[in-house]
Amino acid sequence: MMATMVLTTLGKAVAGPVGAALGGLAGRAIDGAVFGTRTRQGPRLTELQVQLSSYGTQIPRLFGTMRVAGTVIWATDLRESATTTGGKGTGRTTRYSYSASFAVALSGRPIRGIRRIWAEGKLLRGAAGDWKTRTGFRWYPGDELQAPDPLIASIVGTHDAPAYRGIAYAVFEDLALADFGNRIPSLSFEVEADAGPVAAGAIAEALGAGAVVAEAGGPLLAGYAASGARCRDAIEALVEPLGGWYAATGDRIALRCGTGPARLLSDAVLPGDAPDWERPPAAPADVALAYHDVARDYQAGVQQVLRGGAMRRMLRIELPAAMTAQVAAGIAGDVAARAALSGEVRTVAFDWRAIDVAPGDRVMLDHADGPWRVRRTRIEAMRITLELVRIAAAVPAAPPRSGCRDWPPMSQAGRRSSCWSSCRPTAARGCRGSARSRRGPRRAGGGRRCWPATMRTGGARSARRRRRGCWGG
Repeated sequence: MMATMVLTTLGKAVAGPVGAALGGLAGRAIDGAVFGTRTRQGPRLTELQVQLSSYGTQIPRLFGTMRVAGTVIWATDLRESATTTGGKGTGRTTRYSYSASFAVALSGRPIRGIRRIWAEGKLLRGAAGDWKTRTGFRWYPGDELQAPDPLIASIVGTHDAPAYRGIAYAVFEDLALADFGNRIPSLSFEVEADAGPVAAGAIAEALGAGAVVAEAGGPLLAGYAASGARCRDAIEALVEPLGGWYAATGDRIALRCGTGPARLLSDAVLPGDAPDWERPPAAPADVALAYHDVARDYQAGVQQVLRGGAMRRMLRIELPAAMTAQVAAGIAGDVAARAALSGEVRTVAFDWRAIDVAPGDRVMLDHADGPWRVRRTRIEAMRITLELVRIAAAVPAAPPRSGCRDWPPMSQAGRRSSCWSSCRPTAARGCRGSARSRRGPRRAGGGRRCWPATMRTGGARSARRRRRGCWGG
């Protein structure tokens, strides 16, 4: 600073403002060579502690392959690294970078591996194991033989380092935080817990720990994350959307779903004076099933079953499981069939020979189509009264290729109106658009691409005006 002041004053006295500028430049060069330049400080964090997850957070039990967020169970403070650039005669700049080491619990059940990892919704680790950001990474399967992580042991001590046996977890060592605003990002992991899809009944048996016995069959789920305050909550979240129910079998609980072996009740029906009451099926309903779509990186997907009719209601089902669109379409069809037949209830009285019929059993009646599920029993004066609910047959799943909607025929719409069907185009191969039609949907596979069509109903005159072209949605 001294040389800068002296030469600036001397230059101004000799050559005016130009001399002052030249003197200042020469003085700063001399001061930098003698005293060194002042280092400029880059942005820096003032708080290096990391906020951990709170106590009591649930750790899910994973089945199949599922995408989960995980829970931070251990972490160090942020590590600060300083890098200074520049030298003598030029300005020096110190830049600070930060990294963090932490462990994330993934599953309360052993796993087979970890595939992709996302940070803040962006891919952090690819399917081939390539990383987009510098970090060290290790994972532990969650068995009873795993040893403590060496990084955790080096920081907290060998005798105090937990091994987290029974918990599958991953460890990040010095994850660079520059891309995430110098904080630990929100992570999600694609975790493989089983070699392939798992049946819903097998998941219920594993969660029941021997107390639940499930029948064979049922849909195969690509993945499921079981969580809840109780095991019952985790099982019901899976079983209820699939239409399952429970029945007593010895000292365990039997989980049943759909059709299966049924008992014929033909020779035990009481005479005609016994009460026999019947309620017809309910009106069909539209069904919307929400699930985790495997083909879309486990994002939320919806499969719909739309039915015709003027009086329509929407039944929304949320199934917290990962599956393909074809499996979800089959489950949505089953839900729609059960919703229509669940209102078909029959109360039939039998004599003492049906005393061993219990709630949850499947039965057949010789005078009515079946099978039926026993929902409730009542024994009174040697008379056994059964309340039966119709069981819907499974709907075969077909791959959804186009979103065609079937509207009521023209006879239901009136003589002076035209009822139009619509087919909304999808990403399926070979479906480029849709064209309007009076009789039904007509795909415009060889024509131009159209906007999603909508249904419009109007008089015959307005229908003639819209005889050609596609409607925009």
